[in-house]
Amino acid sequence: MLWKITQNVLTTIGILYTGIHWGLACVPGALLVLYVFEITSSSILLYRAGLIGISFGLGYVMWMLATILLTSVLGFIFKPSMAPARVAFLSMTSIRWGFLSCLDRLAKPCVHHIVPSWITDFYYRAMGCKIGKGTFVISDRINDPYMVTIGSDSIIGSKAIITAHLAEKDNLVLSPVIIGDNCLIGLGAQINPGCVIGDGAVIASRAIVPKYTNVPAGETWAGIPAKQIKKKK
Repeated sequence: MLWKITQNVLTTIGILYTGIHWGLACVPGALLVLYVFEITSSSILLYRAGLIGISFGLGYVMWMLATILLTSVLGFIFKPSMAPARVAFLSMTSIRWGFLSCLDRLAKPCVHHIVPSWITDFYYRAMGCKIGKGTFVISDRINDPYMVTIGSDSIIGSKAIITAHLAEKDNLVLSPVIIGDNCLIGLGAQINPGCVIGDGAVIASRAIVPKYTNVPAGETWAGIPAKQIKKKK
């Protein structure tokens, strides 16, 4: 009962803050739209409609960029980090994890439209994700980025899910995910908590790597659950 009340209160606070956060990010775009409305007030209807339409489109892009920037600033301020743990849902660790997850999700609708780009790489790094040189992150589904390390010259495919948390009965399990250098994580693959993907390893599209799995360097894994299909040469 206490957990349910706590959850409902924190959820309500999170929803209200989401409105404030996204509202603040709307300000630059709103200023642009209002400015165009003002300067085109005496213009030909079709010409005015075109400019207003463009201002709405640019305003939406400005909202996405401002949301990512604002969330990144909060990331730099709070410096997200979590230690490996197995804790009850009703615990300070779980509440802290929930706060960091809500913070991350504020930007995810925007990250979805902008990956891959230096902007989303900047965002992930601001949220604590370690990304090596030459790595391409094409996925918008890196959960718990502050517990994820990706080496150099790797590729994280579109819609690949990398998550450092899971729920087991009444517990929250947190464990870092480490992906080495020159790895390929295929389209829609899922890497679960505690996994270590060795240098040069390939995780095939749609494969699901179970929690705490150690994929040796240079091997190829596929399937559900993922298993070795090709050994290192």
